[in-house]
Amino acid sequence: MGRDKALLVHDGIRMIDRVHARLSQVADPVLFAPGEIGRLGPLPGPEVADAVPGAGPLGAIAAGLAASPHELIAVAAVDMPWASGAVFGLLAELWSGEEAVVPVDVDGPQVLHALYARRSLAAFTEALDRSARGLRALLDDLDVRYVTPERWAAADPSGRFAANINRPEDLALLAEPG
Repeated sequence: MGRDKALLVHDGIRMIDRVHARLSQVADPVLFAPGEIGRLGPLPGPEVADAVPGAGPLGAIAAGLAASPHELIAVAAVDMPWASGAVFGLLAELWSGEEAVVPVDVDGPQVLHALYARRSLAAFTEALDRSARGLRALLDDLDVRYVTPERWAAADPSGRFAANINRPEDLALLAEPG
């Protein structure tokens, strides 16, 4: 993209604010893990510093798990403007104590639109201690409930919750319903 996706603006709304609005439907508080506190300027909620600087999503999720007052957290990447409260609600209903509840689509597990339980923090910490950075690889170390399209389709028939914005031309997709 050539610049931070979180701060991209379309129709006067920053990407980070789009995702915040969607997560706010199902989560309170919505925590932000921008890597370094203050890096993105003013945010509409509290920030947490990555558990390990530069560790990407693993460090961000570990920080969120450690800071959250809840047993279960919803995780959405800032470049997923169609994050779905309905899908998160379904995942929460399906949770029965696993360390993660992860929807799966044609691209595989959607690890950045998933639920993680506080008890998974030890696995995140261990992965970070060994300098691992792959979130999908970490799933092999977790007790995961995978949710197939047959289960989540009623919550989001389009499957758009898993789409992300990666190129400047993708911003035009934000004008489409969904």
